[in-house]
Amino acid sequence: MKLLKVLDYPALLILGRKRVLVVADLHIGIGGFFDKSLLVELKRLYFNCGADELVIAGDFKHSIVSKKEAEVLEMLKKDVELVLVKGNHDGNLDGLREYEVGNVCIIHGHLKPVSSKKNLVMGHAHPAVFIDKGVKERVWLEGSAEINDKLRKITVLPAFNDVCASTALNVEKAPGILRKVDLSNFKATMLDGTFLGELYTL
Repeated sequence: MKLLKVLDYPALLILGRKRVLVVADLHIGIGGFFDKSLLVELKRLYFNCGADELVIAGDFKHSIVSKKEAEVLEMLKKDVELVLVKGNHDGNLDGLREYEVGNVCIIHGHLKPVSSKKNLVMGHAHPAVFIDKGVKERVWLEGSAEINDKLRKITVLPAFNDVCASTALNVEKAPGILRKVDLSNFKATMLDGTFLGELYTL
């Protein structure tokens, strides 16, 4: 089973018996604005990747109490094969706590996994780094850490919605299950594929 970053997109392809596209943190409705272009872009990406299934790794919506996003999610399900792994913002939506694809467990990242799978794919952290001259860039974060007393390979997806606030992990603490994890040896890669190195070097 292979995990491939989709170049120039905050999206991951899991290749096994099927092609599974994974994104996280759309935060539909952030700032009180419903950005339909996000869904258009997501569907285009799904079909361009030849995906068999789309997994949203949490925080499809931004407002915890709003119910209108449930209708939008159901409309999206008519166009794509979709699984929602619920995030901390996804109240009033039907979804799963976690989802397994082969040897990979997909979670949001605010709660520890129940699964014992070695590979974790997650969102929630909105990873970014500060680079030269104070520029903040969204990044992929990859490394290994003990979660539930088990060493896991961890891939943290950048937020799909670039309007979301991000966490510069070379100077800030990660939220959720990574809060107490030493991320200094985790590797950061920009969306265009530029490898920035381990966090402790940035």
